[in-house]
Amino acid sequence: MRKIFLALVLAAAAQPAEAWTRAGHMVTAAIAYDDLKAHDQAVIDRIVTLIQTHPDHGSFEVAIARMDGDEKARRIFLEMARWSDDIRGGQYDHPTWHYFFRPVASADFKGTLPGPTGEAPEAFALNFKEAADENAPAGDRAVALCWIFHIVGDIHQPLHTAQRFSQRFPQGDKGGSLEFVREPGTGAPEALHWFWDDSVNKSDDPDVTAARARDLEGRYPRATLGVLEASNDWPAEFRRWANDESYPLAVSLAYRKGVQFGTSPDAATALPAEYVADAREAAGRRVALAGYRLADVLRSIFQKP
Repeated sequence: MRKIFLALVLAAAAQPAEAWTRAGHMVTAAIAYDDLKAHDQAVIDRIVTLIQTHPDHGSFEVAIARMDGDEKARRIFLEMARWSDDIRGGQYDHPTWHYFFRPVASADFKGTLPGPTGEAPEAFALNFKEAADENAPAGDRAVALCWIFHIVGDIHQPLHTAQRFSQRFPQGDKGGSLEFVREPGTGAPEALHWFWDDSVNKSDDPDVTAARARDLEGRYPRATLGVLEASNDWPAEFRRWANDESYPLAVSLAYRKGVQFGTSPDAATALPAEYVADAREAAGRRVALAGYRLADVLRSIFQKP
């Protein structure tokens, strides 16, 4: 049984990276929904109308069941944010759209660092252009919107913008997916990447998601984060979020000097309490930023100043 468990942990770590898990992505969408609900109901209405044309609309219908009104609209936002993970391996999947890894060199690394890998910035630019094009097929716009919901969240997760190269991992650790720690609550081994993914929200229950969103909105109000409400070049902003914010956070905190990680589930290490507290605070702030910024991107797509 133990061998089976460890095999499952390793298999999960080898998968293409996710950010905040599905539950975390749903929190980002809930924050964006709340922000738009307070100021721009018309944007919500246009999104709800457009998503009816999504070629994979059946998955949304299952989630919203017989909901209507605000409850239906909010749930649509939550499902849009997680859709890009739900369809992994399917016809709409683009594994390299979820990340933009720049290298981080450990002190013991002697090789030549490669260039960045992953296509998140290009994917955002492509999907932003598609979603904002009112002459594009409605179904294509709906798919593009779902990707925007998702990768705006992705790029705010520090370990979606960096991978570490070391003597142990000369080919890179895939955003912490090959380094292992102990889950602070249970002591179970998990990839460092998954520790960060789970640090915001672990439940995909809509009520839990809404409560977590409200908690983060209270702790990190929009006005305190210096969030820009408009941009003439959102693709450039997206790159800035990755390069000037998430990547430095990965270097300084996710790969904090002096903190040791295991190279296998059996060798998983316990994280220092200070690291856990700092990571959870940073993750909450990043998700709040992602939610507010997603709302601003959606305003721009639907031409709401």
